[in-house]
Amino acid sequence: MKTLILNITAFLFSLLLGFDHAAAHRVNLFAWVEGDTVYVESKLSGGQKVNAGKIIVTDPQGIELVKGTTNEKGEFSFKIPKKTDLKIVLLSGTGHRAEWVIPVREIEMPAAEKKPIQEKSPTVKDILIGIGCIFGLVVITLIFKNRKKKTNVSV
Repeated sequence: MKTLILNITAFLFSLLLGFDHAAAHRVNLFAWVEGDTVYVESKLSGGQKVNAGKIIVTDPQGIELVKGTTNEKGEFSFKIPKKTDLKIVLLSGTGHRAEWVIPVREIEMPAAEKKPIQEKSPTVKDILIGIGCIFGLVVITLIFKNRKKKTNVSV
């Protein structure tokens, strides 16, 4: 029983480590609207900021509206060029690409309603860590239950 539990725990732990390695080159892009300005932040999965990443903003028809580059903090901002859905594309070299779409309803939405939309959702990594914690608690519970059964049998 202990061997099975240890093998399952080792397997889940290796999955978590492997996930970080697989996502090491992923580029993340976040964008939000405040007033008449769109703010963009970009970073690699390891937390490093994307410096001099190329930003291209288009409308739903693919017409280019804004072009620019991220600063050393991975940031870029621009005034809303047109009240339409805005597709923001980040190109950070060697095939790294990320996209973010800001729907027109978010551009037209009052500021008080925008706040809940901008809250960060949990990442896949956060979810896997949570599942791992739950699994660990279950394993600990099973170990203690198994110990109680052994002590009751020997008495």
